[in-house]
Amino acid sequence: MKCSPGFVTVALLMLGQTHGESVTQTEGEVTLSEKASLTMNCTYSASGYPALFWYVQYPGEGPQLLLKASRDKEKGIDKGFEATYNRDSKSFHLEKGSVQASDSAVYYCAMNSARKFIFGTGTRLWVTLDITDPDPAVYQLKSPKSSKTSVCLFTDFDSEKKMPQSQEGTVIMSNGTVLDMRVMDSKSNGVLAWSNSTDFKCNSTFNEKFYSSSDFSCNATLIEKSFETDMNLNAHNLLVMGLRVLLLKVAGFNLFVTLRLWSR
Repeated sequence: MKCSPGFVTVALLMLGQTHGESVTQTEGEVTLSEKASLTMNCTYSASGYPALFWYVQYPGEGPQLLLKASRDKEKGIDKGFEATYNRDSKSFHLEKGSVQASDSAVYYCAMNSARKFIFGTGTRLWVTLDITDPDPAVYQLKSPKSSKTSVCLFTDFDSEKKMPQSQEGTVIMSNGTVLDMRVMDSKSNGVLAWSNSTDFKCNSTFNEKFYSSSDFSCNATLIEKSFETDMNLNAHNLLVMGLRVLLLKVAGFNLFVTLRLWSR
């Protein structure tokens, strides 16, 4: 039987909460801009010298081990994160010099004391993109074969407003969505939404439902496009695959002939 990530988290948090031993870490949420430095506090209360850990839980996944240390002054380092075991202050603070959008997750400090794991309550880290010249746009993609299916993409906005996951039957995928445009060497916030409703309109969805408050405004340009299979692109892909297979056969035949000549 498979357990959901949420169930795994709850199970881990229930372990070892006895005998006055505890783990205390930064509470609530921490919001930072991309490339900012991070310090997430963690202190413990226990007799002896327990092993200390940091776990990370990305959206839709279970907790994963990030760092660990079992002796004084030992430093754990991974993915740019580091934490140093300090027995004098009974601390194991998590640090990173420059956070990225992909670091957005929930972080748990934990310790192994008397063969029992004790977890902190968890700290959620939000990393927002630093967009200096936003140019928001809404792309409404419609299927030419169906008048009901419509997909909306809202890009390049600088708002730190957290979008809901669903809104009145409309499916929204928003938090943590980042468009990485490597060709342009830039990144952009992105929100994706779709619905089977016939009156679903992208521009009104983002303006009215998500940016109705006075401190957020959206003057995005609406761009309508249709999505369907590009037959020419498929033909080009098949041609490239055929040429690669032919090249492999020619190389294999040449190698076979060469080996036969050497064997003689």
